[in-house]
This record gives sequence, structure tokens and C-alpha cells, in this order.
Amino acid sequence: MVKAVDPTISIKVLQGGVKNHFNYKASYKKISLVKQRVIARIYGDWEESYNELSRWLFTMQILDLVQLTQSCFIGFFWTFLPCIGAFKHCKPLISIDSTHLYGKYGETLLMAIAQDGNANILLIAFAVVEGETKEAWSFFLAYLRQHVKPQPGILVISDRHKSIDAALNVEGRLWKPPHAFQAFCTRYIATNFMTHFKNKNLKKVLVNAVYSKSQREFAHYFGCLRGENAAITNYLEKMPWNDSEALAQLQVGVEFSQMLMNVIEFNSKHVNTVNVYQFDRSRTTFTVEELAAA
Repeated sequence: MVKAVDPTISIKVLQGGVKNHFNYKASYKKISLVKQRVIARIYGDWEESYNELSRWLFTMQILDLVQLTQSCFIGFFWTFLPCIGAFKHCKPLISIDSTHLYGKYGETLLMAIAQDGNANILLIAFAVVEGETKEAWSFFLAYLRQHVKPQPGILVISDRHKSIDAALNVEGRLWKPPHAFQAFCTRYIATNFMTHFKNKNLKKVLVNAVYSKSQREFAHYFGCLRGENAAITNYLEKMPWNDSEALAQLQVGVEFSQMLMNVIEFNSKHVNTVNVYQFDRSRTTFTVEELAAA
């Protein structure tokens, strides 16, 4: 039998334990019900856990570790003060996303994620809401700006959910240019592309188009897609490609976007350089030595 108390143990493992110990094959449903009762006896049931939430957050607020906002019940927003402090030193971009919570209550968790200069991620804000709606995202973004205070000209990366787009474009909320810029997640675009066209090779061409560093390079990859299937480019042309990461950041005075920084770093590691060790007074004739890439 399984001796350790581990709520993550799968039903199949428990079924095997019952079979080996008692020589009895219990159904999946029976094992699942027993597991839920044991977890409730040790950790408390859904109602007890839900009632403990407000006390836990109140304690965190007293210890000055969290800022939170409650309302009845549009949503519940919280963020940690160390994350707010760290965000000031991150790149001027955030990714926002949601995930469904499974269990008795089944709300939706909203998150804002930042990234530092070493590409490490930092979770900076959370909210529990009833569903992914315009009102829920507006609630989350309003408190995100109030408590976390994103930098001017920040880039907001998300999927193309209509509720996010509507919330970002509400007048007077400071989530529109020049206060903030919107871009779409490449992984999301590629996943939707596969859903529609189911072609891995063309998916790679699409990703190359998204990460193009010049209009000429983009036109090349986009032309490849158009040559394969005009329906592909018709589908893609509905997306606002001008909201690129590089363009959005350069428009607000960022000297180098993250994409350009990645290119510079790649070139410094893989491109041969030249050492100039002699030149004439007029600097028209040079003697150089080519150095191998690092």
C-alpha cells in the first residue's frame, strides 16, 4: 500500500495498491471518492479551505508582504511587495494570461508575468475572477496599474481573446499608446495556425516570419506562405502585424528592443571579427587580421 500522505498520487497508483494489498480491483470512481474523503479529513474540505483564504490574506497584509483588493464578487486581486520592487528592474514588458481553476468553485485565475534581463520570469500579480470577460480583465488591469505601476510605454503580450483586447482599449485606462502597446504571443499564433492548417513545415515558416528582423525578410517568408496557400495569408492578414515587439518598444524611445539585443548577442558569439593593427595617417589604408568567432 501507499504509506506516505501525498495528495498528488494518481488514482491508478492507488488502484494498484489496493489490488496488491487486498487482491481486489476497485473501480476508478470508488478510489476517487475515497481519495477526496481522505484529503478532506487531513486538509479540510472545499468550504473550510475557502473560508481560510480571507484570514490567510489578511495575515499576509499585516506582515506587509502583499497588497490586495476585494470586492463582492467581481474578483480578488493580490500582488507581493517584493515582486513590485523587482519589477522596476525588469524589461518594459508584461505577459498576461488566464487559466481555469478546477474544483468545486471553478473560477478563473488571471496572471501578469514579467521578464528580467536574463530571460527569467517573474510573476507580479494575480486575480481570481468568475470568468474571462471584459469586466474581469478591466478589473485586473485597473488594479495592476494602481498597485504595480508599470513603466510608461510598456508592451503587453497576450493571446487574441476579445475580452483582453476590449479591456486594453477602454478609454481613460492608460493601456493604449503611448502609455502601453499591445502584441500577440507567437506561440499562441502558431498553435492557432496548426489548428486551422495542420502543417508543421509551414508553421516553421510562420514563426520565421514573426521573428523577421527586416521588412525584406518578412516579405520573403510571407511570400512563401502565400505561394503554398492563399488561404493562409488571407487568415494571417487579419492580424495587426504592425504591433510587433521591436516596433512598439522603439516607438517609445527604447534604445534596443529585446529582439535586437538577441541579434547583437548572437552576432558577438558567431560572427568573425577583425583586429586592425596598422593604418595610415589619412586612415584610408588598413592592415587587418581576421579573428575567429568566440
